[in-house]
Amino acid sequence: MKWSVVKPLRIAVLDDHSLIQLAVKMRLSREADFLVVGIYANSRDLFAMMPETRPDLLILDYVLAETELDGLHLLGLIRRRFPGLCILVSSSAEKPSLVNLILNTGANGFFGKSEDAELLIDAIRSVAAGETYISPAMKHALGRPSGLYVLKDGEPVEDGQQLLGYAALSPKEREVLRCCLDGMSVSQIAQKFLRSTKTISGQKRSAYRKLGVRSDAELFKIQSSLVDQ
Repeated sequence: MKWSVVKPLRIAVLDDHSLIQLAVKMRLSREADFLVVGIYANSRDLFAMMPETRPDLLILDYVLAETELDGLHLLGLIRRRFPGLCILVSSSAEKPSLVNLILNTGANGFFGKSEDAELLIDAIRSVAAGETYISPAMKHALGRPSGLYVLKDGEPVEDGQQLLGYAALSPKEREVLRCCLDGMSVSQIAQKFLRSTKTISGQKRSAYRKLGVRSDAELFKIQSSLVDQ
């Protein structure tokens, strides 16, 4: 599905932290094809306004006030009442076992609050396009890498190249990652592409951030598990 300024993706947010509400609204407002139709601090207001605001996608905070239903029950209730709604759960509780429960209860994706805020846009677009969004690191932790790393055209990649096919990576970040996986250092990559070491280092950090890895060791560990699938 494509969205535009004329027919934007309608987004609602349920989060009881006012600063997060403001930050999310400000960031989403920068996307011309997104329209925030409601920001809610409790589920009562959300349910009351849903028929009027008609969102396409809901960003749902998993842990709300003590007076609310627990996260799984609330998620299940929303899914039953609004079966066609795309639901992206967001939480600072990022245990793989919990994420697995959330996905099995009906969420279309999970966005950890420790992830780079800019990746929220990728998460929203992925979920709205019918894909299941979880970070590459979480996919690895869940033991579900096979079939989840896809190219931008939706075709699965093969021969252990799943990491390089992650859609959020830029072409230059893919080049740098490919060289890293071949065992090249930052200075060697810079020499190969006639770029400065500072530029290559920045592209490498950006790629690692998007993939949810913090070191070369973590990158090789994930890639090795994918090759063995």
